[in-house]
Amino acid sequence: MEPLLRFLDQTKSFFFIDAYTYFEWVSKPNIVSLDYALLAAQNTTFKDPFSGLVYNNLLDQILDSVVFAMKKLGYVNIPLFVAETGWPNAGDIDQIGASIYNAATYNRNVVKKFTVTPTVGTPARPGVSIPLNIFALYNENQKPGPSTERHFGLSYPNGTKIYNIDLSGKTPESAYNALPQPTNNEPYKGKIWCVVAEGGN
Repeated sequence: MEPLLRFLDQTKSFFFIDAYTYFEWVSKPNIVSLDYALLAAQNTTFKDPFSGLVYNNLLDQILDSVVFAMKKLGYVNIPLFVAETGWPNAGDIDQIGASIYNAATYNRNVVKKFTVTPTVGTPARPGVSIPLNIFALYNENQKPGPSTERHFGLSYPNGTKIYNIDLSGKTPESAYNALPQPTNNEPYKGKIWCVVAEGGN
């Protein structure tokens, strides 16, 4: 890692990071609140016991963990670039939190946070701009793996919008049409059956 950081520091390049609060939350839904992961927490904060910094969302924590890791290796000025972030709009029956409502909430909140003027930054780097890409433009209906992997898009493969989002961050939440309420924010408690694929043994 140090040779890479040295190169980035010398060339004044970005350190690119894929930052998905969804995967962090879904692995510990009883520890991390959903609103905290969606950047929608009103009264939830976390004080880092080592830095003393106070966080009100999981994305800032993820980004600052990279900042502190680089700092520990002696690199304090390498800028971050969020190569990918997003939230799935659908998933398999046992994939909690994957819904249109949560995807729209997360992506709208991320856009607002990263486009606001003046720049907010993170607790470790207040006021520092971080470029960001929303993943993805379209649902990828041919992508293998769990269903969530095919449902990170802002649009369906035919170009139809899954939900409205203003990428300038200027549209207030009250201006959007109501979205269907999520029904899978809690772990699935029913039975799941496996079916052998054709040709399997």
